[in-house]
Amino acid sequence: MTKHFAIIAIVLVVAFCFSSVLADDKSKEPTFTVEGKIYCDPCRVEFETRLSHPLSDIKVTLECKKIGDEKNITYTAETQTDKNGFYTLPVMGDHQEEICTVQTERSSHPKCKEPMKKMDADRVVLTKNDGVSSSRRFVNPLGFMTRNIDARCVSVAKELGMWVGAEDQHDEA
Repeated sequence: MTKHFAIIAIVLVVAFCFSSVLADDKSKEPTFTVEGKIYCDPCRVEFETRLSHPLSDIKVTLECKKIGDEKNITYTAETQTDKNGFYTLPVMGDHQEEICTVQTERSSHPKCKEPMKKMDADRVVLTKNDGVSSSRRFVNPLGFMTRNIDARCVSVAKELGMWVGAEDQHDEA
């Protein structure tokens, strides 16, 4: 009987150690995955159009700051966009008490260097306590603009109903 008790005790100890190793490995896995894209806006409208195109090799930074103490950065992660302008940032931990922001750095693309005023950063919620079951978080597209407006943007503006040229104006008499 004592021999059986010793075997059971050894099996339990081994099982406990094995489960501890598995639990430890899980803690090294990202808690969240932040995904987004960076694009070039040749029409300077600060939203994507059919003329927008992805920007590769743009540095993207995620920073989390404690609510009420925005000077103190509590978490940071960096990555770069791929050839299609997409990026993925693995994020460790729950950041419920923090404000997390994804932002772009400068563009290395000579024709698309000017940061958008409204689209150079976006907040992302990184907590399991927000009602979202997925660990994937999506950031609004961010981007840069060309210095000059592409000539094809007039037709895009007309397609979107944003263009009122002289030929489009009518007097209602």
